[in-house]
Amino acid sequence: MNLWKKISYLGVSQGLDFRLTRRIVLANRFGLLIAIVTLIFMAIFLTRDNAPIIPLIGMLTVASCIWFLNAVELTRLSRFLTCLIPPIGLLALNISQKLGGAEVDILQYATPRMIIIGSLGLPFAIFTAFEKKYVWSAVAVILLLGFGYDFIHQWLGIDHQSLGIESKGYGIIFEDSIVLSLIVLAASGFMFSIGHQYDEKAQKLLDDALAQTDFLRKNEEDMKKTLLELEASRQKEEERSWIAKGVAELSEILQTADGSGSIYERWLASLIKYLGVNQGGLFISDEQDGEVVLNLVASYAYERKKFLQRTIHSGEGLVGQAFLEGDRIYLKQIPGEYVHITSGLGEATPRVLVLVPVKTSQSTEAVLELASFSELPPHHLELLDKLSESLASFIANNKVNQRTKKLLEQAQTMSEELKSNEEEMRQNLEELTATQEAMSRKEREYQQRIADLESALTASQIQMPANR
Repeated sequence: MNLWKKISYLGVSQGLDFRLTRRIVLANRFGLLIAIVTLIFMAIFLTRDNAPIIPLIGMLTVASCIWFLNAVELTRLSRFLTCLIPPIGLLALNISQKLGGAEVDILQYATPRMIIIGSLGLPFAIFTAFEKKYVWSAVAVILLLGFGYDFIHQWLGIDHQSLGIESKGYGIIFEDSIVLSLIVLAASGFMFSIGHQYDEKAQKLLDDALAQTDFLRKNEEDMKKTLLELEASRQKEEERSWIAKGVAELSEILQTADGSGSIYERWLASLIKYLGVNQGGLFISDEQDGEVVLNLVASYAYERKKFLQRTIHSGEGLVGQAFLEGDRIYLKQIPGEYVHITSGLGEATPRVLVLVPVKTSQSTEAVLELASFSELPPHHLELLDKLSESLASFIANNKVNQRTKKLLEQAQTMSEELKSNEEEMRQNLEELTATQEAMSRKEREYQQRIADLESALTASQIQMPANR
């Protein structure tokens, strides 16, 4: 059954007009019927002398050509050949018998002509109304074979007179051939017209069905497209909600900062759990001896070896490069010795590594490094970009607060030093004042004593002249 179906549908392609499909299937099946009949005739003739094997083999070969031509999509040539095989094959078989010396009577001589003319109906069955030139070409060939029957036999020297077949009524056979031709052509033409009308009606119904099918398929595609758009919108909305929730939760951690360094540890741990990654670290920029360095201020699940390098210079390694360039780095091929994820099952190299520069519009404040076994979808990276802005502002404000606090401490220290110096100077001033007062008192005492001495001296000088 499968072989019958495969042979029947040789040359039928998807989307082919159903009218052509019917004719191609008919040609394939008719070719198979010719092959079977030819094999039966071969079996019959093999028991006789002068068996016409060559014509029969020729018919088998031509029947095979029908399938071959259909298989290579030469369907019109294949069907044209299908129309001509019966008349040409029958004529060749009949002529080979006569040339072989077989004895024939007038009935055996004339019957093939009637069968040839009777095959005029084949072109009308094999071709459609849109292939009229093939129909009339096949009809013309069959008529030439039918009405040229005697001329072919005369040319080969095997006409009824040469064979010694006498029949006074043979002329009537020619007249009957004309009548038979007219009857077959009229009947075939009528059936051809009826078949064409049926085909047009069937085609219209098929076109309507196809149009309805296309309409339904288009509606289905539109519905699928709408559903996909709704699903995409829902997913986008979920992603936006997820991002907004993450920003809110992690921003709340920063808002509840108590001034201790543990805020970065809590923020990083919450971020890693929210993203579902495996480990991470936060490096904040600082200046040391006039050079910018990145200090590891928070880490989560890093192996011990990673802690060995807590300070990274700008431009050094992937962290330094991300800080220097200010662009996010997303790696799917991680250097083997760069970092490992450690668990109870052992160590393994992460699949992806992302380094996000934490920056404001003016400067880069830090670098966030995350490692994971699974790739980060786009909305995860979008969350990191949004969080980097708020984190950068927090770090910048924290740095300003730290600097302000440090300056206040320095100012307080200087104020206390000034107060201490002022007290010391006051004490020194008091001591100096006391010293000055003592010196002034002594100076007055000295001046009084000098005045007393001078008065005594003057008095003694006055008394000395008087005594003389």
